Amino acid sequence: MGYLEPEFRALGIPFADKGARTDDYLAAMRAIWTEARPEHDGRFARFASVQAQPQPGAVPIVVGGHPAGAYRRAVESANGWYGFALDPDGTDRALAGLREAGARYERPPALGPLEISLTPRGPVDAVTAARFATLGVDRLIMQPHYSLDEAGVARYVTTIGETLIGRV
Repeated sequence: MGYLEPEFRALGIPFADKGARTDDYLAAMRAIWTEARPEHDGRFARFASVQAQPQPGAVPIVVGGHPAGAYRRAVESANGWYGFALDPDGTDRALAGLREAGARYERPPALGPLEISLTPRGPVDAVTAARFATLGVDRLIMQPHYSLDEAGVARYVTTIGETLIGRV
């Protein structure tokens, strides 16, 4: 979806429409992926009597972000929600926002439970990983710091493997 207004300006797309455009495009993609004769008549995408092959079926959709619209979109349209660079307190606030959205908006039963994934801010030890799990995080997506060289990345991956994988 994006969050930088200059990117939208460069494409000639109004930044203010990004949420509505994303909702419309998600509905259009689901039609193409799942309907025998896909049709969609939305504000930003329109088509009828098209053939789309192959049809992958229900492709998992993961929505990210912290605005209320992202939480609503995750509840109504996505299989998962993704948070980036969050500590446990920020994660707790985000999950509270998702719970609020879940109380306000209907979740289609076919989507199943909303899976929570995030890339944590800073180093993660077993205690911190367990705290994320207790909060309701299903998956941590680890990211080594960009400044690490090859040997540093190797140490990072080894440490994650030895201290977290299969232990939390």
